Amino acid sequence: MARSSLYPALVGELEKRVSRMAIGSFLPSEQALAESFQVSKPTLRRALAELARRNLIRTINGVGNLVTGNSRVISRELVFLCYDLTFFALTLREFSRAAAEANYLSSIIPLCGDAASQERILNTAIARNPAGMVVYADPDRNDEKAFPPLVHSGIPTLFLVRLPQGIDGNLLTFENGDAIAKIVRLLYREKCRRFALYSNAGLSLSATRERKQGFLEGLKRCRLKARPELLRTRESSPEETERFFEQFRHAGKRPDAVCCLNDVCAGDLIRDAHRRGIRLDGIRLSGFDHASLTAFLPHELLTVKPPFEELGKCAAELLIRQIENPGFGFIRKKLESRLISIQPTDFSQEGATHFPAAK
Repeated sequence: MARSSLYPALVGELEKRVSRMAIGSFLPSEQALAESFQVSKPTLRRALAELARRNLIRTINGVGNLVTGNSRVISRELVFLCYDLTFFALTLREFSRAAAEANYLSSIIPLCGDAASQERILNTAIARNPAGMVVYADPDRNDEKAFPPLVHSGIPTLFLVRLPQGIDGNLLTFENGDAIAKIVRLLYREKCRRFALYSNAGLSLSATRERKQGFLEGLKRCRLKARPELLRTRESSPEETERFFEQFRHAGKRPDAVCCLNDVCAGDLIRDAHRRGIRLDGIRLSGFDHASLTAFLPHELLTVKPPFEELGKCAAELLIRQIENPGFGFIRKKLESRLISIQPTDFSQEGATHFPAAK
């Protein structure tokens, strides 16, 4: 264990041990504790003094360290408030694992319900006064009144993916719109020149805006212009949607590539085209999220795999670093997303084959 993290880790281990002991019992001798944790007696005594300051133990000269409190609310708690537990399942797992390795206790709390419910959940989490908090907020409700009190509470807080409106805080995110721009540039190098955009109402407004902007930025970098007739978004009317699909029937108007804003949109595009009797042969399709359904699509798909595991590990490390080093300023970090090529399903095989895409 690094010397800089030895003392806080020792306090956490002692705190866990005390929380499991009955009030009125004694901790093992200092010699036994020092040998158990492989630390020097001065370091151990410093950690014991911290527990005494918190009224968890009382040192009796010549007798030992008496347990006087064993609150189940451990001060080294890291709270992860998450709006979408399913999407970030791997992130939550790695966050909890990294927290445990640093001798912190992780608590995962769903941030769900309507605006009032989410505000109550935030306020309840603040009242727990944990060592630190990670927040992935509802992307369509990122202006809640509870966020400013959270930032001003003094609790080290790290926001995931995007900051709430009007908040200047710690942010850990990953390539989102810029990953769509990378897809456009990759397909341009593969001779695609006529690009379409496809989205539906299943994607949050925030993600829709960010990924659409990434699509437009990718076209700009390739010196291409967006074709309004090839842009189908959640705001498109039924008539505009029909005109969008009509372009696929004409060789001179048919797109070379369709950038779907997530993998579900890609599946919807394939279904809607099939329902209209439109073949997508020769058209490159892309999505986002690397969802499990991509293994069953009958069309090759270039998709984006967000760094879910790295996101959880990094969130825990950045939060703990600020907890243990309060002098650090705001953190801004963006992780790289991976492009993955999913081959069309052959139902005579067990599943699709995944290939890393060229960057």
